[in-house]
Amino acid sequence: MPKNINQQAAEILLDLKCINFSPKKQFKLTSGKKSPVYCDCRRIISFPDECKKLIDFGVKKISNKIKLSDITNIAGGESAGIPFAALISNKLKTPMTYIRKERKKFGKNSQIEGLMSKRDKVLLVEDLMTDGGSKLNFLNAIYKEKATITGIFVIFNYGILNDFFSFKKKKINIIFLTSWKYVLESAFDKKILNLNEIKLIENFLIDMGVKN
Repeated sequence: MPKNINQQAAEILLDLKCINFSPKKQFKLTSGKKSPVYCDCRRIISFPDECKKLIDFGVKKISNKIKLSDITNIAGGESAGIPFAALISNKLKTPMTYIRKERKKFGKNSQIEGLMSKRDKVLLVEDLMTDGGSKLNFLNAIYKEKATITGIFVIFNYGILNDFFSFKKKKINIIFLTSWKYVLESAFDKKILNLNEIKLIENFLIDMGVKN
């Protein structure tokens, strides 16, 4: 049976070591907490063939949720979302912008680089989605421009939020290539993890709020 996009994307991320496991000697996160998993989707840009395949998958997934003609601006979030936004923008021949985490402290004090207007229908592009908190600065910047937010695209979704992100009393589509469900299945098939290690990781993810 042919593998779907979620499964193929999961395999690519594992093969490129964009997702790493260390159930015993756990990774230390920025918060200081320990984690048996670590995601680094930035690595993708160093592998052009796999990167192209993932972007092709992404455009297919996006087109299943949003009419491509309804997207007039591809906005990359600083910094990991910028290369993926550029690749999608180039493939769709759609104007691109990028959004800083905060306004510059000099010059025009811009937060959005490139051209965005209130007539634009914007797809926000990032590398991954956890609880969505890091997306708020980007979404607020688009909102201040009075542009329409059509969706959020990420390579990897933790699964704390699945189909929608609530913002300003509106539900914004979350579009993603793969999630923990497919990654853990693939890691088991590839004998990267055994059943006990998967159970430990699943418990960690449940404590984080991951639903599936």
